[in-house]
Amino acid sequence: FVRADVPPTLLITGDRERELLGRYEENAYFYHMMKVAGHSDIQLYELDGYGHGMTEPAFPLLLEFVSEKSKQAQQ
Repeated sequence: FVRADVPPTLLITGDRERELLGRYEENAYFYHMMKVAGHSDIQLYELDGYGHGMTEPAFPLLLEFVSEKSKQAQQ
């Protein structure tokens, strides 16, 4: 799955001290490998103070990301 020609990607994790063990690190590694592969449209968020159930603060980030990418695709 690590390659340059994938759609825009948004990674959201909870706080690395409260999230499932290794979850943030897995996402950070994936983010880094995607950058190395040449994928430029990837973002990583770590939501401080939240664990795995961080849906409420994550939804606005997701909606903003999808809205922004949809607008870009229409141009």
